[in-house]
Formats: sequence, structure tokens, C-alpha cells
Amino acid sequence: MSTTGSCLPRIRASVQNKSGATARIGQVVLKSPFRMRNLSIQALAKVCGKSPATVYRFCRDLGYEGYREFQLDLAASMANANVVTLEEFVEGAGPRSILHGVFEYNRQSLTDTERMLEEREVTRVAKLIHKSQKVLLLGFGSSGLVARRGEEVLLSLGLTAIAITDPFTQIFATENVGRKDVVIGISHTGRTRDIVEAIRRARRRGAHTVAITNYPHSALAEASDFRLFTAFREHRINAAVSSSIIPQLCIVASIHFILGSWAGGKAKKLATEAEQRAQKILRTPDKR
Repeated sequence: MSTTGSCLPRIRASVQNKSGATARIGQVVLKSPFRMRNLSIQALAKVCGKSPATVYRFCRDLGYEGYREFQLDLAASMANANVVTLEEFVEGAGPRSILHGVFEYNRQSLTDTERMLEEREVTRVAKLIHKSQKVLLLGFGSSGLVARRGEEVLLSLGLTAIAITDPFTQIFATENVGRKDVVIGISHTGRTRDIVEAIRRARRRGAHTVAITNYPHSALAEASDFRLFTAFREHRINAAVSSSIIPQLCIVASIHFILGSWAGGKAKKLATEAEQRAQKILRTPDKR
């Protein structure tokens, strides 16, 4: 993995809802990143009360080849750091500060997500979709809206795509998938039981499975063949889930445009035809 400045978002995602030695290392680094970035592996291990081997395993779990690559990316991440916090409700806060906080918080989420995403993984998912017989997109709530949008943009490219936002329908749908199908599970927490089970079922049937989630060690991520991670900092479920739709939509849009670039003239023709039909539907009758 190249030095992208995604180290801090990776650590935040990896330690959420985790305990143990590697989680302890992540928590120490997040508490004092400026200090930790200059420590040797032996010194960091001593501060954390762990062995150098455990620190090395921590780096590998984050996706780095070793401690040196981790250290370089941590430095890059600190150079790019722009700490923005967004309280759920602040009494007496003015509209201007609220507007700035909301937009800046989401801008940072998108920046962190872009750094987190691995081009190779996104490309592999796009290739699977391009060759697929059908694509199922699974999601509930706000993630269900992302699934619906994914269905729309894939259909616009002439692909067979179905968004499923009902758990019972997911059971039937994932019983009828095979090796030429792609099943995408969308869940911010990665802990939505029905979606995790549907992904596991689809994988057993031989389908290619993809997770779009915020947490690398979530049940959904571990159950999937491919993983595309968002980097939303908020951990309160009611606040985070509703806002995580923004980076999720950007991932879906990125795949859409990658596929469209491969389709070339065909994609442009389909887009033009769809635009003409949409304009016809929206045209207001002249009552004069």
C-alpha cells in the first residue's frame, strides 16, 4: 500500500469496538500521534506495554508491509490532519457555525474516505460488476437509499441490478445467486445482522461478495470477498449512520463512472437516451 495519508482514519476504524493488544496500540497512537510518529518500533512497544512483534502485527493488520511504511503514512496523515468535531446539538450555537461545522465535517469524511480507498480494490469490484450476470445491492435505512442509487446508475449502463431493502426478500434473492453474480452489502456499522447473513449465504452459493462499510474488522467486512471502506469519524449510531450515506454514495458514483469510462460510446448513448426520456417526463404541458 502506498503512503496516502490514510493512517489515522485506518486506526480509528480498526480500534472501534475492539479490545486486546493491537487495539491498545491504536488507542495510544491516536491519543498522541505527533509524539508516536517519531518513535522506533521498540520505543512504541515500550510505551504501549507490548512487544515489538505485536506492534509489527498491528501495522500489518492496518495493511502496511511493516513498521517503516506505517510510520511514513502516519507522518503523512498528520500533515493532512484537520481535526473537525461536530456535536450533535449545541445549545446557543449560531446558524453560521452550524453550517460550517456540518459541511466541514462531511468534507473531512470524504477526504479521509478517498485516502482509505484502494484503487486496486475498487477496480477489481468494477471489473466483477462489468462481467456480472446480475448485481444485488443490499441495505437498510439510509444504506438502503444508497442501494437504490446503485441500482439506478448500474441500470443506466445496461447492467442488471436489483436493490433489496427488505430482509425477507434478501433471503430469497441470495438463495438464487451463482458464480456470475455480485452481491454488495452496504452497512455503516457492518453489524446489520440480516445483511451479514445474506452476504454469507451469497458467498456460500459462489457469488462474489462486496462490503461497503466503515469498519475493517466488522462482521460484514470479514464475511465479504472485497471491502470498500468509508472513513466517517462519528461513532454514535444515530448520528453516524444518517451521515455516512455521503461517502457511501461517492463510492457508488466512482464505480459508476469507472464502468462508464470502460463502456465508452455505448454508455454515452444510453445516458443521452435516458436524459431525453427524463426531460420528456418532466416537461410541463403548455396550457395556453
